[in-house]
Amino acid sequence: MAKTPGRVGILAATLCRQKQKHAKAPVVPHFDAGTADCHVALFAASERANWHVCHPNVPLVAGEKEMPMSVASSGAQRDLRVDFFRGLALLFIFIDHVPDNVLARFTLRNFGFADAAEVFVLLAGFSATLAYGRVFEAQGFKAGVARVFDRVRDIYLWHLALVVICGVGLTFAATYFGDIAYVKNIGVHVFADSPARSTVLAALLINQPNMLNILPLYIVLLMFWLPFVLWLMPRNPWQALVLSVGLWAAANLLAANLPSLQHPKGWVFNPFAWQLLITIGALTAHFSRKGAIPASRTLMWVAIGYVAFAFLLAAPWTQVPGWEKARLFAPDLLGNVDKTYLSPWRLVHVMALGYLAMILLSPQSPWLTRAWATGIGRCGRHSLEIFCLGTMLSFVGWIVMVEAGAGLALQILVNSVGIGILLGVAWALALRRRGTDWALAQSVRKFLAERRAGVQQLQA
Repeated sequence: MAKTPGRVGILAATLCRQKQKHAKAPVVPHFDAGTADCHVALFAASERANWHVCHPNVPLVAGEKEMPMSVASSGAQRDLRVDFFRGLALLFIFIDHVPDNVLARFTLRNFGFADAAEVFVLLAGFSATLAYGRVFEAQGFKAGVARVFDRVRDIYLWHLALVVICGVGLTFAATYFGDIAYVKNIGVHVFADSPARSTVLAALLINQPNMLNILPLYIVLLMFWLPFVLWLMPRNPWQALVLSVGLWAAANLLAANLPSLQHPKGWVFNPFAWQLLITIGALTAHFSRKGAIPASRTLMWVAIGYVAFAFLLAAPWTQVPGWEKARLFAPDLLGNVDKTYLSPWRLVHVMALGYLAMILLSPQSPWLTRAWATGIGRCGRHSLEIFCLGTMLSFVGWIVMVEAGAGLALQILVNSVGIGILLGVAWALALRRRGTDWALAQSVRKFLAERRAGVQQLQA
């Protein structure tokens, strides 16, 4: 039964209606610390239901499911750039995870130092701040941590399910086709060697099979690092950055890492180092909420110059037959551009790309609303589901190409089918989130309802 607003709620609704009647624009509640306008006072004094009497279309902070929209505005529109580039990174990850994939020659990793993983983690920090930052500011640390932990729980369960599904699938493929490489190369053979120990270590995120190690990074950073950053940013954002840079530098100097069953040197994505990337993404979103990131012409040309330097050093044209030695720089000019400890070269590269995207592209660029861009954006909006599905599809594509041949036509087919499935599932998830029902589901429910009514009539 709906709760009837009390006297305070009725008074709040009346005052709000009178104020809105004479206002030029709708009044939107502002929950920043220190605000003392009438809406915050009434919101604090009355029950949550009373706010919806006055503003039925404005979501309450605690009940919001969607992340705040545009980072450069008041939150009225979603920043389409975040969804698009996160979705593009997920498609690149799927393509890169298929071994010996010809299409992998055209993904980000071939055109500079960074790859799709850096983009994914950077945008994870950005979107997490948009999703949870206002909860920390308005409701406090405890409420914010509760929201973050809800997401951590979901990611953890998805990760465990992904490990189980991939482990069982690859073991079946290895047995059926008689090729032990399917389990050895990924590292899931440890479950057969020592089932109990490997299962416990997988639950503790120590057993991380190859290509199944980015979600553990996300889990650890969201659980132990991001809440601290979201709490500290409104108070002293530069202190959060200094602490993050210090932790990254210490991890590189001391070779500090978490233990891993498959890799003696530790996690492939070292959380002590990669936390810097999620912190930079969070700080970018924090400052963007306060106003557009200033566009500096000097900084823009520095970023363009660095991206061009990374492109020349990566030399993607050397993958063309006959051009293998056509390099301008030696490939080992910069030494080991390490991924585990987030090499400075990789870090600056993804930061340069991110800065250029921020200042050169509008959050509501018209091309981002076109059908193909919207499809990619849906993948980014449902990143957890699409990542897990893409990982499974990459293993399927690998097996198909090994068993049926790695001809160009088959590779194009594998990539096309895989990307098509990811786009289709993202579309279905978007329909489900909007509450749109499928005709088939409606027909099934109607049929079942009619059958149930018929049975009840017979019984009567």
